[in-house]
Amino acid sequence: MKKILRNTWNILIKTLGYALMFILLLGLGFWFIYRPLKVATYSPPEGEHIQQKQEYLQHIQGKPESSPNIIIVNFDDLGYGDLSIYGNQLIHTPVMDSLAENGIKMTQFYSCSPVCTPSRAGLLTGRLPKRSYSGDHVFFPEEHAVANLRKLRGQTNEIARDEIMISEVLKAKGYATAIVGKWHLGDRKGYLPNDFGFDYYYGVHYSNDMIPLHLYRNEEIIERDEKELINGGIGYYDEDTPIKGKALDQSILTDNYTSEAINFIRKQQDTPFFLYFAHSFPHEPHISSKEQRGKSKGGIYGDVVEDLDRSMGNLMDALVEMGHMDNTLLFITSDNGGDIQGSVGELRGRKQMTYEGGQRVPMIMYGPAFIPEAYVSDAMATNLDLFPSILALVGTEPPEDRSIDGQNILGILQDKGYRPHEYIYYYAAANGKVQGVRDSTFKYLEGAPGRAVSLVGSIGVVQEMPPQLTHIQLDNESHNLIKNFPDKATFFKNMIMERQADLETNPRGWLDQ
Repeated sequence: MKKILRNTWNILIKTLGYALMFILLLGLGFWFIYRPLKVATYSPPEGEHIQQKQEYLQHIQGKPESSPNIIIVNFDDLGYGDLSIYGNQLIHTPVMDSLAENGIKMTQFYSCSPVCTPSRAGLLTGRLPKRSYSGDHVFFPEEHAVANLRKLRGQTNEIARDEIMISEVLKAKGYATAIVGKWHLGDRKGYLPNDFGFDYYYGVHYSNDMIPLHLYRNEEIIERDEKELINGGIGYYDEDTPIKGKALDQSILTDNYTSEAINFIRKQQDTPFFLYFAHSFPHEPHISSKEQRGKSKGGIYGDVVEDLDRSMGNLMDALVEMGHMDNTLLFITSDNGGDIQGSVGELRGRKQMTYEGGQRVPMIMYGPAFIPEAYVSDAMATNLDLFPSILALVGTEPPEDRSIDGQNILGILQDKGYRPHEYIYYYAAANGKVQGVRDSTFKYLEGAPGRAVSLVGSIGVVQEMPPQLTHIQLDNESHNLIKNFPDKATFFKNMIMERQADLETNPRGWLDQ
C-alpha cells in the first residue's frame, strides 16, 4: 500500500512539474516571441473611406458662404462645478463668468465620453468615438507599455485616417487652421495634427501625466521631456510632487499656449481662422504658472483653474485689439467631467464614470454678432454637435458617405426654446458601449460603477450597480425609481439595446454599404 501511494505521489509530482514547465514555456514564448512579434508587425487599419474623404474635401473647396472666425477652447478635465459661474465658491473665474453672463451658459451640455481620447475624437469628427477606433479608453505614447498592450489586444492607438475633422473641412473652405495644446489622438507619423487639416500645431501629443511629454511645433520637438516615473511607476500629481529626470517645465504651458494662440490669430488679417485651443490643464499633475502659485483660495487646483481664466482674458483682449470680436464665435467647454481634485458641483460621479459628473461639462458660447440676447440654456447637447453646427455656420453640407452622430445646434444661439435633442446617450469609458440614456426628465443607467471593495490593501474591485432609473432633475442619481416607472425603464433599456446593435452591426457608420 505504501509503495502504491509513493508511486502515485511521484506521478503527481512529475505531472505537476511538466505542467509548470509547460506553462513557463508558454509564458516565455508569449513574452519573448509572440508579444514582440505582434507589436512589431502592428499597423493601423487601412482607411476604408480614404477616397470618399478626398472626394468630399475636393468637392467643398472654395470660399464659404459665410466666414466667421471660430474658436473652440477645450479644457482637460475641467469639472462642471470648477468655474465660479457654475457655482464654485473657492475658485474665482471672472473672465469666463463674464463671457457666460454676456453669452449663453449651458447647464446640460455633455462630452460624448467620460475620458479624453474618445471625447476629443467625437468633438472633431461629430461621430461616436467607436466609429473612429477611438472609443475604447485612451491612447498612449507609441512605445509605452499600455500602447503595446492595446496592440496585443487588437485595439488601435491612433484615430482612423479616413475620419474627417472640422479642421479639414474649414481648411478646404479657405480657413487658416491651428491647434494649440493637447492632441491625444495618436503620435504615429501620418496621424498627427498636421495630417488632419491643421496648418499649425504647438503643443503636446498626450496628457501631461504621460511619458514622454515632448513639446512640439508642428512635427518638430522643441523641448524634450526626460522625466522618469517615481516609486517604481507611480506618477506625479501636482507641483509639490518630486520628479526624477529633466522634465518639461509645465509651469510655462498655459502661458506659452496662450502666446502661441494669440500669435496665430495676429497673423490672420484677411483670412478667416479656426483655432482649436486644447489646454493641458486642469488635468493632473496640477501645475500653475509661477506668478499664480499660491493665490487661489481653492489651493493648487484653484491656482491652475484661475490661470486658465487669466489665459482666456489675454485671448479675449487680443481678439478685441485686433478687431476680430465682431466676427468670432467661441465655444468654451471640457473634454470630460472633473477628476479627483476637480469639482462636479452637485452631480454624482466624475471622470471615467457615466454618472452626470463624468460627462456633464461646462459650455459657454460667446459671440456678440451671433447671440442677440444672453441667457442660460437648459437644452441638452453634446460635443458631437460642434462638427455639424460649424459646417452649417459656414454653409457646408456634411459628408454623405458616413453617419454624423451630432446635430446642428445653432438654433440655441437665436431661440431660447430650441431643443435639438430629445435623448442623450452615455458611453462607457473602457469600451465605448452604450451604458445609459436620458430624456428631459429621467435617466436610465446599466452597469454603472458602485461600491469599491478592497481585496488586498489598496487593490480591489468595483461592484456594478443594478440597472437604475433616476429623476435627473430632482436628485443626483441617488434614488432608483425602476419599480415606480417600470414601463419607462423598459423603454430606455430597449433604446440602449437598439443603439448598441447599430454600433455592432455597422461600427464605422458607413451609409453607402
